[in-house]
Amino acid sequence: MRNVRKVRRIRSKIYSWVCICCAPLILLSISSTLKAEDIVRFGASLSLTGRMATEGRLVKDGYDFYVKHINQRGGIPIKGKPYKVEIVYYDDESDPKTATRLVEKLIVEDHIQYLLGPYSSSATFPASSVAEKYRVPMVEAHGSATTIFERGYQYVFATLNTVDQYTGGILNMAAGLKDPPKTIALINENALFPQLAMDGGEQHAKKLGINVVYKEKYPSGTKDLSSMLAVVREKNPDILLAGGYTADMILLVKQAKEMGVKPKMFGLMLGPTLPGFVNSLGKDAEYLLEPIQWSANMAWKDDVFGWTASDFARIFEKDFGYAPDYHPPQSAAALLVYHHALQKVGLADPQTVRNAIADTDIMTFYGPIKFNEKGMNIGKSMAVIQLQNGKPVVVYPENSAQGKLVYPIPYPH
Repeated sequence: MRNVRKVRRIRSKIYSWVCICCAPLILLSISSTLKAEDIVRFGASLSLTGRMATEGRLVKDGYDFYVKHINQRGGIPIKGKPYKVEIVYYDDESDPKTATRLVEKLIVEDHIQYLLGPYSSSATFPASSVAEKYRVPMVEAHGSATTIFERGYQYVFATLNTVDQYTGGILNMAAGLKDPPKTIALINENALFPQLAMDGGEQHAKKLGINVVYKEKYPSGTKDLSSMLAVVREKNPDILLAGGYTADMILLVKQAKEMGVKPKMFGLMLGPTLPGFVNSLGKDAEYLLEPIQWSANMAWKDDVFGWTASDFARIFEKDFGYAPDYHPPQSAAALLVYHHALQKVGLADPQTVRNAIADTDIMTFYGPIKFNEKGMNIGKSMAVIQLQNGKPVVVYPENSAQGKLVYPIPYPH
């Protein structure tokens, strides 16, 4: 009997010792579980290196801006409980094939149920096919090609205006001038977004009676555009429009200046509002036009933070040290779409959240967002800026204009 009691006492001590030693582990496990349940995780493949790293960083800054400020407020309030936000990022090195592989990794290995889009139409087009395959919603903010939305997909949605609207503002503005331009030349990189933009520009110009005197594309990675610009100079168009990414557009403007190409109106689909663009070109950047998705003077206000477009610009510049172009608010708007959807249905399965996203009809500091059956944002329109004294000035449409269009461009003699 004594031996039995002794064994019991030893067992009791061992049990107590195990409980004391394991308690922290058990609590840690419970804490970790609770912590995991209190977080909403999104995933994104981005161009953080490679030829589109400049734009990719702007995209990430916009995502991170939302995360910082929503978490400072305790997170997204969902069904009476706040959930902090985290984003899992991968660098696709500006390569569409890599982006596609990484989006699948986010879904299959990281178990991400809510996707954000990559940068560029070239990457978004194949990456969105992965989202469709696994039936995981993707709210993308930087793939504007109409072809993304013409495949009958149900899981991809875009906060931005599509590429078919990019040249419309510039050309409509041109057609409404007292002495409207009569000829146009079009140049673009042989990539999805630039090509579709210039194809749309050609069609729109013809509808307005503007004669297309030159239209040509150059291969990605080209380091010299002088041969194309020599032909443009010979054609002497009233309007020159170009579609490409930042480095190419800086090269184009520099070489156009060196070669004496002097259109009355000079527009780029991307570039003038990007940080560092004006510094790279100096006075050569003056009077360039760019269609934009967003401007800080737009009369828009969201119902999550209570910020206007100008509030966003002011707070963002304080956080990141530079004035935002449209890329950061465009990114943040994608998360606002999820924000409203999750508040509506909770942390539900991807199909349920997808359905809530499809019903989106909200106002944000980026503008109104409402999706059609293809996933396109039909709620907002675009504007046009012109660089004047080194600053982007909204010149179209009139109800949002900050100043008047300088036309024709006053070249020095």
